[in-house]
Amino acid sequence: MAKIQAGSRAPARDGRTFSERLYRIREVHIEVESILQSLAALQDDIPCASCTSVCCREVMCRESLDSDFLRFLLGPLVEGYSVDAGWHVPGSGCRLGYGRPLVCYEYFCERFEAQQRTQARQLSRAFKTLYADAFAGQHMLVVEDIGRITASKLDRIHARLENLREA
Repeated sequence: MAKIQAGSRAPARDGRTFSERLYRIREVHIEVESILQSLAALQDDIPCASCTSVCCREVMCRESLDSDFLRFLLGPLVEGYSVDAGWHVPGSGCRLGYGRPLVCYEYFCERFEAQQRTQARQLSRAFKTLYADAFAGQHMLVVEDIGRITASKLDRIHARLENLREA
């Protein structure tokens, strides 16, 4: 899984410059994704790696390329995308440590204990909804140009992410 250090910047392939607010959101988003993944890892080292009926499909992975926000999160990692398999690697699971489509956090199979599923679902639901109404009533994952999101909306999203991380 790819790791990121706090304060690092993902260069935009198309030459766009992103605001410091977006970079702060990126850092906290990655931390919250790590928390979600660690909840899954409590049950098994890499729970999806040994699964015989994998939920992951390339069509779901593709959102990480189609979403301006997820592309921003991933930065140069988008180059490693497989048009055949997406981010999934049989025997080792998802190649992404962050920048996964949010649908990836909705699938919690019966292999997980009930308490872990409940905790993960609650965090996943909160994670997904905090990006609602980011721009013109749209969820942040479908906003075509995240650079158009206002500073006040970005501040609100950042505060919600911080609260979620601390919860």
